[in-house]
Amino acid sequence: MRIRVQIRRDFLIGFARQIGKPDPETYVDDGKWKARQGGNGIAAAEDIKIKFTNCTSEEYAKIYQLNKPPDDSFLNLFVPFGKLSKELGRKLLDETIVLDARSNVPILSIQPFQKSEYEHAVKIKILNVANYETVQRMVSYQVRKFNACRKCLKCESVCKFGAISIANGAYKIHESRCRRCKACMSAKYLDGGCLMDRYLKTVKTPREE
Repeated sequence: MRIRVQIRRDFLIGFARQIGKPDPETYVDDGKWKARQGGNGIAAAEDIKIKFTNCTSEEYAKIYQLNKPPDDSFLNLFVPFGKLSKELGRKLLDETIVLDARSNVPILSIQPFQKSEYEHAVKIKILNVANYETVQRMVSYQVRKFNACRKCLKCESVCKFGAISIANGAYKIHESRCRRCKACMSAKYLDGGCLMDRYLKTVKTPREE
């Protein structure tokens, strides 16, 4: 257990150095890494929890809670699935359709959604795919990135084609470079879809034991 805690502490200290914290050891040991940029304290684990409900009127559709409104940066996370098309979506619903890059068959429907329990939400429906559970897992990974990304650069390092960049505080997938290999959404490379999934959970550092 102590070895595991030390490994996590070392990772967090390295991350603190990477983002320019002047005293990374104190930053980690005092628990300040659990705060948002800007210093507002948060229960960081809440960001990585994927909260959703099944849509009662449509099969293979889920309504996901977001911690901010879905915008173009949210849609950009779905570039690895295929080609994004607002033109094919229902304009009144502000729907975006994602087309399989090879066959042009629609595979995802994405639209902002109003749900009383959630301040911000999006409905994502999986279309015309046989491996529903695999696609569903990858969808949830991208939702987690939108809610919880701490710009740790792991996704950028996973992409062999240089399609992911973290610049000016923004996570961006460059469509012209993306080869839809889906490594950035694979449990093989990023269990949980995000390296921070492991580190944003409550972790006891040596001082907390």
